[in-house]
Amino acid sequence: MRRFVWQRVGIWAIGGALWCVTSILLAIATPLGERALAIWRSPASLDAIEDKLDEVVNRLDQATGEDRVIRELGLSYVEEPVYQGENVILHLSVERTRLGRGCRLINSIPLFTDERNITLPGRRVNPGAPRRQISDTPTRLRTEWVPPRTLEPGRVELALALEYDCDGTIVPESTRPVPFELVAGPRPDTD
Repeated sequence: MRRFVWQRVGIWAIGGALWCVTSILLAIATPLGERALAIWRSPASLDAIEDKLDEVVNRLDQATGEDRVIRELGLSYVEEPVYQGENVILHLSVERTRLGRGCRLINSIPLFTDERNITLPGRRVNPGAPRRQISDTPTRLRTEWVPPRTLEPGRVELALALEYDCDGTIVPESTRPVPFELVAGPRPDTD
């Protein structure tokens, strides 16, 4: 009977030792297994992070205006009052972006939108004159435009439709609309 008891104690001892060794191995293997799995999945994780980072960069470029050829600095205005039949003088505050450094302005069309929400094109005062190219430093431009004759008096918005040649690719852009008041009739004599 003693022998039987000692055999049972030995079996329990070996079983307990195996349980302890198995528990220790599982404790070690689990973090290592998780780490090995993480290493295995890391290329996919890095691709996902890179895609999200590209999206953040694109949104930041949109927010700062770097995804455009020129960036408006928010200080644009029209000299007022403007009477029917007069040219419109638009002051723009702009600068060239990194994206626009290799671009050249090839066309600009003024677009006038009146209170009827009808947009009509105007024209340049000197259509044959060379177009001024701006630099990547803040620049104040004074431009003069001929509005269409059918433009209704009242609140009017002026935006410029621009076309750039960027290394052989035509890139269209437009400026933000600048509001002004178009006064009915000719300018009164100031004599």
